[in-house]
Amino acid sequence: KAQVKPSEGLESDLLANRLDLALLEGAPHLSCLHTEEYMDDRLVVIAAVDSPLSQKQSLSAEEFCRQPLLLRERGSGTREEFERVMNAAGLSAEPLWEASSTTALVNAAIAGLGIAVLPYRMVVGPLERGLITTIQVECLCFSRRFRIVYHRDKLLTPLMQDFIELCRNYEMDFPLPRYNGLY
Repeated sequence: KAQVKPSEGLESDLLANRLDLALLEGAPHLSCLHTEEYMDDRLVVIAAVDSPLSQKQSLSAEEFCRQPLLLRERGSGTREEFERVMNAAGLSAEPLWEASSTTALVNAAIAGLGIAVLPYRMVVGPLERGLITTIQVECLCFSRRFRIVYHRDKLLTPLMQDFIELCRNYEMDFPLPRYNGLY
C-alpha cells in the first residue's frame, strides 16, 4: 500500500509499524529511524510569466519576504526545507495560502495569485510550456536530499531491498516527471 502524506505522518506510521518504508523530502525527526539519502533535489521560486516579478532576474531576500507566498502545508518536507533556509538566513515570511497539493500551488502561481516555492522536479513541465518562470532570491539556496527511511529494527525483505535499490538508481533510470495539471 502506498500513501502520500506529510513527513510527520509517515514517521508516525513507521514508528507504529503501519508502514515499512517511507520516502521523505527532509530529515526524519526520530532517532529510531534509519535514513539513507538517495537523490538531490532543490526548491525553486516560481511566478506567472506575466507577473511584474518575471521581469526581474532576482529578488533580494527582503523583497521576497514581502511577496504573496504560496507554500506547502506545515509538516511537509518541502515546507520544512523552506523554513530551515529562512530561519538560517534570519528571515520569516507568512504564506498567503497553504496547500497540500503541488498542482494547486502551480496553478495558483500560473493564475498570478502569488509566488510559490516548490520542488524543481515538480515544475519542469509548466516551465517547459512557458506557463511559469523561475525567480532567483539573493542569498537563499533551497537544496535538499530525498531520503529512504525505515525503522532501525525493521527486517528488510528481499522485495523491500529491491525497492531501496530502485530508489538508489532512480535519477539514472527515470526521467523528470511531466506536468499533469489543469493548464
